[in-house]
Amino acid sequence: MDYLQITTKDNRYVYTTGRIRGLEKYLLKSADFARIKETKDLRESFQNLHRFYPYSESMKVCTHPEDFEKGLEEEWKKTYLELISFVPEPDLVKLFWLEQDFHNMKVLFKLHLQKKVPEEIDKVEHLSTSGTLNPDILSRAITKGDFFSLPSFFKDIINQIMDTIEKGISAKEIDVFLDKVYFQKFSLELEKYKDDFLIELGKKIIDSLNIKNFLRVKLWKREDEKKLLEDFIIDGGNIEKEIMIQLAGEPLDSLVGAIKRTEYVPVFQKALEEWKQSRSLFSLDKSLEEIVLAFTHKGFYITFGREPLVNYILLKKKEIRDLRFILRAKKAGISSW
Repeated sequence: MDYLQITTKDNRYVYTTGRIRGLEKYLLKSADFARIKETKDLRESFQNLHRFYPYSESMKVCTHPEDFEKGLEEEWKKTYLELISFVPEPDLVKLFWLEQDFHNMKVLFKLHLQKKVPEEIDKVEHLSTSGTLNPDILSRAITKGDFFSLPSFFKDIINQIMDTIEKGISAKEIDVFLDKVYFQKFSLELEKYKDDFLIELGKKIIDSLNIKNFLRVKLWKREDEKKLLEDFIIDGGNIEKEIMIQLAGEPLDSLVGAIKRTEYVPVFQKALEEWKQSRSLFSLDKSLEEIVLAFTHKGFYITFGREPLVNYILLKKKEIRDLRFILRAKKAGISSW
């Protein structure tokens, strides 16, 4: 599709796009990240971040630099609330924040398996407060079977996982299952807008998940590899699910031939090389994200439409994640990327 082509001509997004252009001005630049990263310690990085709006406001919830996670959560929550206050389709925005709810389910199920879920939810580390649901509602559902305030969609997911726990499912398998459910939901909801841009975005995101899950399953080296691929690979991407399933039992690099005409070949080859050298797939997420962002980049050039909104959401999400990575590294006393 041409960068300047607007297929929907949705006039509702004229005002929204104007607001997004205003927000784009506050996205951190490379030089800003360098200023935050190239410091002697966490305190100095935190102080530098505090100089940039809107983090100068969000970080006010932090009593100490070590509380930076609260500030980043606050910024992501404020972004959500601001966007839904002026966009014509709040449910589209909500889709991107559902991921925080699924993250919280991962954290809570891991603790549930270890029988370590505390009574006071605010004592649970790494829970997100910026999702669409209060974490306490999810916690009560998982630990006590209290589904009173929980939407039926989440109730069905939790019940399904509880059934599989009795069969010995691991925390890693729960994580992969929740990823699959989230991205299926995400893609199906995007299709309802009948927008070519959103449909293709959904396909690219599913491709990214499927490539990661393919590698996960392969590296597990389980005898039931084919069944795992059938369970964890999702329909709806540009790479056909059946092609990936047929590679069960084949070498780790077998996917290269199957995707040779796609943009994912260099990403997959880089991941394989990294795995051989360091037994790590650290760069895979970043490389796959770059493909998605290259696609949504057209949002900078389109006069009005959903593209600028979605592009901003994904860039803001990346910004907060990159800041979290830098600040966690500073806190741990190690160098970041």
